[in-house]
Amino acid sequence: MTSVDLADRRELLDRLEQYYDAVPRSGARVEDFGPLSLFIREGQGWPFYARPTLGWSGSVSAADVNRVRARQRELGIPESFEWVAETAPALRAAVEQAGLAVHEHPLMVLGPDVPAPAVPEPADGGVVRTVGPDDPVLPSALAVPHLAFAEPGTGGGAAGLAELGEAVRGRAGDGSVKRAVARILAGLTCVAAAVEDNTAVLGGCAEDASTSGRRIAGARPVAW
Repeated sequence: MTSVDLADRRELLDRLEQYYDAVPRSGARVEDFGPLSLFIREGQGWPFYARPTLGWSGSVSAADVNRVRARQRELGIPESFEWVAETAPALRAAVEQAGLAVHEHPLMVLGPDVPAPAVPEPADGGVVRTVGPDDPVLPSALAVPHLAFAEPGTGGGAAGLAELGEAVRGRAGDGSVKRAVARILAGLTCVAAAVEDNTAVLGGCAEDASTSGRRIAGARPVAW
């Protein structure tokens, strides 16, 4: 956590839980396993995960985790779980007792009063912008993260523009662009990209959800 006031910490964590519960529901069905909820992707796209049931105040055990894992295996989806450690501190022990490895990732929070840093002008005529539903850059903006994360580590990968073009063509008939267009038009997804020569060389998206009359957006921390 960053230097968010302690008085606001609980409210922030509650808002995050509402967000993490709300966002997958626009593209998934949910199966109830008591202390855990399993989000199951409907249609093509990234598989979802299981996470703590919103509002659950009871215990969670390795047996609960294993019931979900059995269902994930039955569905042919990854046996993965995501949660916020401060909100569900007991889940780690249950997951590890069930035989899964836990990978910790920092949860970064930018306070509302922190000024946005100045962004330098991109070199070589590039531009960073949001990508609309009818933007010809959208297919490459959606394809480039898959290409980038296909290689392990944090260094620069070997893939270049030729591989990006191949990735775009390979995804042309999978419905991913059509789904993204529908989500952008519905206000559920915002896509942004760094664009050079009418091609996205860096891309990402944020998922938007309405919770308790307020709209919040962000990226998921991952622990699985």
